[in-house]
Amino acid sequence: MVSNALTWFLYLFNHLTDLSVPPIQPQLRLRPGHRIGVAPDPDFQEILTGVYGVPALLKIHDRTGDVRWTWGRSDVTQPLPPSIERGLWSEANDATEVKWIRNGTAIAAIYSDLVMIINHTPDQPETDKRITWAVSRQSEFLWNSHSVELLPGDRVAVATTGQRPWDGILVYNASVANPLVDDPPVIQNITGLRAIHAMIWDEQEQMLWAAGTDAAADGSDNIPAYGVIQGYPFNATTGELTTDEAYIYRLPEAFDQETEWGKGYPWWVGPHDLVPVPNERKFIVSDDRGLHAFDLRTEQWTEEYDAVIDKYMQGFEVTTNDRYGYDRTGRFTELPLSDLKSFNLAPDGAFLYVQSLWREFRGFHTNVVMDGIRQEINIGDEIYRSRWFADIPGWPKPVR
Repeated sequence: MVSNALTWFLYLFNHLTDLSVPPIQPQLRLRPGHRIGVAPDPDFQEILTGVYGVPALLKIHDRTGDVRWTWGRSDVTQPLPPSIERGLWSEANDATEVKWIRNGTAIAAIYSDLVMIINHTPDQPETDKRITWAVSRQSEFLWNSHSVELLPGDRVAVATTGQRPWDGILVYNASVANPLVDDPPVIQNITGLRAIHAMIWDEQEQMLWAAGTDAAADGSDNIPAYGVIQGYPFNATTGELTTDEAYIYRLPEAFDQETEWGKGYPWWVGPHDLVPVPNERKFIVSDDRGLHAFDLRTEQWTEEYDAVIDKYMQGFEVTTNDRYGYDRTGRFTELPLSDLKSFNLAPDGAFLYVQSLWREFRGFHTNVVMDGIRQEINIGDEIYRSRWFADIPGWPKPVR
C-alpha cells in the first residue's frame, strides 16, 4: 500500500510540475505564419552551362534544367579564318568557361580550341549564334586557358592559366566592328600570376580581379604555391590594366594535393572560382580544398570552409561520400568542400555549384539550391561550369 501511494504521489507531483514549465516552442522564424520566404528573383531564372564532349555544347536552361537555347559548332554557318575554323572543329572536348556579357546579348566562352564571344539574340535569328570575336588556343600561350572576362572599351581579358613566370593575362580588342582574323593582336600582356582559373570585373573600383597562385601550382618551382587574388586597376585614359602590389592578397596557408591525388603528387592547392556576393563588397573563392571569403572593405580573409557555408550557402551538400585521404604528413583528412569548379550566388538566396568527382576534373550534374533544398539538374552531363545567365547585382559587367 505504501508503495502504491508513493507511486501515485510521484505521478501527481510530476504532472503538477509539468504544468509550471511551458512546452518548448519552435523558433519564431519556424512557426506557422512567420516563415517568410524570399520570392525567386525573376532575373535569375536562367543558367548557362558548358557541357564537355566532341562536340561540346553550350546551353541556357532554367532552374529545373529545361533547355531554352543551345549553341554548338554545327550552328556556325559564317565563314571563318583558317585557325579559327581549325580550333572550332578540333577534337578538343572543352567547355571550360561560360559567361553572361553585354546585357545578355552575348556569351563569352572557352569552347573546343577557341576562346570566343558569340551572339545570344534569339529574337533576331539573323545575328543569333554568330561568332563576333575569337582566338585559337592551339598555341603555347593559350592551350590551357581557363577564364575570360570582358573589360571596358570592348576589350577582353584572357587568362593563360600556365605555370611559368611569364604566364598571366592577355588582353585583346573584341569590338564587334572588327573582322575575325587568324591571329588577333595582343594589346596588353600582363605576367606574374600563375594558374589563373577565374576573373571578375569590378565596376565600382574599375578593376579586374583574378584568382591564381603566386608560384607554379604544379610544383615545378620547388616551393609552396599559395592561392592569391590580385586586382589590376583599369586606366580609362590608356585603356590598359595596371599592376599594383597593394592589390595582391595571398591566402594564409599553402596546402599540397596529396590528400586527393595520392602520395608523391607534386601539385599545390589553387583557386577554381572567384565569385562576388550580390550587393556586397565581398568575394568567395573556391579552391581544391574548400571555400574562403574575402572582404574588400577591410582587405581581410574572413570566413573559411564550413563558416562560408553557414553564412552564404546554407543547403550545400557534398555530392560524393569519398572525399578523404592522407596529406604529406600522413594525416587523415576529409575534404567535403573540395573541388567546387564553379558556383554562383543569386540575390534571392539561391545558389548553384558544380563539384567534380573525387580524383576527376569535372562533375556530372549541376546542383541548384533554393530555400535550402538542393536539386540536381543536367544529370549525366560532363560539366566544369554552370553560371547564372544574369548580371550579379553590385557587380555589373561592361556593356562596351
